[in-house]
Amino acid sequence: MPRRRGLLRNGPRRWIVALGLALILPVALLYYWIGLWLDELLFRGYRRIAVQRPVFILGVPRSGTTALHEALAEDPQFTTQRTWECLLAPSVTHRHLWRGLARLDRAAGGPGRRLAGWLNRRWLAPLTDAHPVHAHAPEEDYLSLLPQLSAFILVVAFPDSDRLWRLGRGDIALADDERERLMRQYRRVIQRHLYFHGADRTYLAKNASHAALAGSLVEAFPDARFIACLRDPAEVVSSQLSSLGPGLRALHGHIHQDELTRRMLAQLQFGYRNLLSVLPARAPARSVFLPLGAQRQGLAPAIRQVYAHLALPLEGHFAERLAALDARARAHRSSHRHALADYGLDSAQVADAFADIRAAFDFAATEAVPASACPALTHRLRVVVVSDAAPQRNGVGTYYSDLLAHLEGRVAAVQMVANGNEPPVIPHWYETALPGDATQALTLPSPLALRQAIDDASPEVLIVATPGPYGVLAGLMARRLGARLIFGLHTDYEALAGLYWGRLRGALNRTAMRGINRILFHRAGVVVSNSARMHRLASEKGARRAVRVNTPIPRDFLDMPLAPLQTPPQRILFVGRLAAEKRVETVIEAAEAHPELHFRIAGDGPMRDQVEAAAARLDNLTYVGWLERGHLRGIIDESDLLVLPSRVEAFGTVALEAMVRGRLALVSPGCGIADWPELADGLLVMDARQSVTEALQAVIAMPPSSLAARAQTARARGAHMARQCIDEWMALIAP
Repeated sequence: MPRRRGLLRNGPRRWIVALGLALILPVALLYYWIGLWLDELLFRGYRRIAVQRPVFILGVPRSGTTALHEALAEDPQFTTQRTWECLLAPSVTHRHLWRGLARLDRAAGGPGRRLAGWLNRRWLAPLTDAHPVHAHAPEEDYLSLLPQLSAFILVVAFPDSDRLWRLGRGDIALADDERERLMRQYRRVIQRHLYFHGADRTYLAKNASHAALAGSLVEAFPDARFIACLRDPAEVVSSQLSSLGPGLRALHGHIHQDELTRRMLAQLQFGYRNLLSVLPARAPARSVFLPLGAQRQGLAPAIRQVYAHLALPLEGHFAERLAALDARARAHRSSHRHALADYGLDSAQVADAFADIRAAFDFAATEAVPASACPALTHRLRVVVVSDAAPQRNGVGTYYSDLLAHLEGRVAAVQMVANGNEPPVIPHWYETALPGDATQALTLPSPLALRQAIDDASPEVLIVATPGPYGVLAGLMARRLGARLIFGLHTDYEALAGLYWGRLRGALNRTAMRGINRILFHRAGVVVSNSARMHRLASEKGARRAVRVNTPIPRDFLDMPLAPLQTPPQRILFVGRLAAEKRVETVIEAAEAHPELHFRIAGDGPMRDQVEAAAARLDNLTYVGWLERGHLRGIIDESDLLVLPSRVEAFGTVALEAMVRGRLALVSPGCGIADWPELADGLLVMDARQSVTEALQAVIAMPPSSLAARAQTARARGAHMARQCIDEWMALIAP
């Protein structure tokens, strides 16, 4: 049985620390919450403070953000948060309280100040060697989100918290409602600070961890200015790993270092890509990139360049102070020592992991670079599809197998985790035959094994293709895995329940499917369907966003030359699951009524014996069995008309495949493909009361030239839909 990945090792120390945190955290939170509640009672006017044109210093960790922040904090046009405010006084009430206590302490000779200094030297300094803490130093204001447990630094105390690691990829790993709530809380942090210090000054913030939230900040503060500090990844990776190490070891002892390295690499990659994709694309005139080399070349000229690019005034005392700040920066020598080899890495591995990032930005630059001069980096995402249907086993499995083939090369990585798909092999806790079709299995996978299989792929987008056990478990895991969830609604399982169960069991199963759909609709950012009926169903049943997309087709269907078509059609083909909802019996009836035509039936399912018996009885009917996907194009090319008379068919991909191959396609009104106006001129749709026999008779009576023209139209319209489908999916995957 696989082990859930984590940083902590089991042992007495882990449980002692957990007990200590369980005792301390409620007290700390109560202190924070009382202060914030008193703000709403005593200082509610802070909510009316306008946050105008704030300046955010972002950047990957260890890239010079602290030095720049300390320098800009001396400019009187700015106000910024200090360490004591972030840690001890996130509310206005707290600040008044601590200001009063400080005055009393000074009057008493400063015993409290001396105690605080001793505690800092004795306990905090060993934990923060890479980032020294001083009470009145400018500090990262994300610490003011400690009351909401939304400060990434908490990962030192809770290294296996999924939610905290999701903050490290916030723009894509947090759901929309989470991001909106976080930005609302952050705005309140800024408003409280301006209320206390004066609303006439410009707010200045520095947060390396907010590189992962650049898009959220651009959206929440549309007039903000951004300074993004960047440093060569080869220097950043080991520096960041070594900065987290002392705190983790002090609290928890030995940790799983390989897992920490894996997580931090993924987080740093996202931080770089987010800055280099968001700022040039969404805030080019309000953003500037500052390579560390520019600060090392000279802090004063670097600041002048930044101010010029962002139209910030450089005046008075601060302009004169720049020379001294420059000298101080040149004299500074960091005592922080680190090497990639300490973490099982080498420069070649890092260069490979950050190859696209290093190609997109010149980290050796010695001047500030306006974001408008940088092409936006294309943020290629990792995608995982989870399906209860085996690949290419039915319509849903086929749909996503084709989609994944087209996505390769357009996303960073794409993988399917499905029942019957290898690798990975996922153990099953329970298996039973699919209702109405013993040739397929409904399986309950090991949740831990499924989670690890998905987690191994590190997806940023998780597509759930089916509402079975695989899909439901993946949907429940998506948020904790930090993946944006897309749910594919391709079959009306509530309607199918009535076909295979009696009144009581059917009602129970419809209720269960209704509940499952509601869960997935609530968690998914978007519900995707490829028919008008499924689209309406998603909208009616509460999907937060419902989108109808086209259907993909294999590349060889589009690229291979077409076979000749006979008109009127002589060779009739049915492809699909041999089950009641497909109305296979009506195809057999048509073969009996039209001995002059030759029929082929391909597929497998509960009606297989009935089809085999008919094939043995009728000279013009051949049963070819279940076809591997690679053989499907050949049998379609050997036919003139495909018939799909289903009662319930979300789309009918095989009909589109036949159209793309220049064949005629005859479908029932119950097929979703009949709802697409774009395909109407190339598709033959039966009347609601018409049998397959009658519909074929009507088609045969049509002029051959008309049928040939319809087949040509079918080819053009179907090919256009198939190509458009990939662009539609890319817009959903990387909006």
